[in-house]
Amino acid sequence: MKLAGLVSVASGTYDWMKENAYYFFGPMWIVRFSATLAGVFTAFALSMPFDTVKTRLHTMRPLPNGKLPYTGTMDCFMKIIKYECDKHK
Repeated sequence: MKLAGLVSVASGTYDWMKENAYYFFGPMWIVRFSATLAGVFTAFALSMPFDTVKTRLHTMRPLPNGKLPYTGTMDCFMKIIKYECDKHK
């Protein structure tokens, strides 16, 4: 699922960026290069939350009371949002 999401986001962003840049600049090498960068950075930014949750679930250790810190994927995601997102910036 993650790979399918990455490919669809990267290729969609690449196509959109290439089409719009081609309209303004014509057939130049920088159009393909900038479209590739935009697609890669978009896919990277959108995949980071899922990688964070996966890493935390794979590396979690029992707390001092013997319980695991997360009960599942959604619990991990919600705790990250609740306790680690800075709402006062």
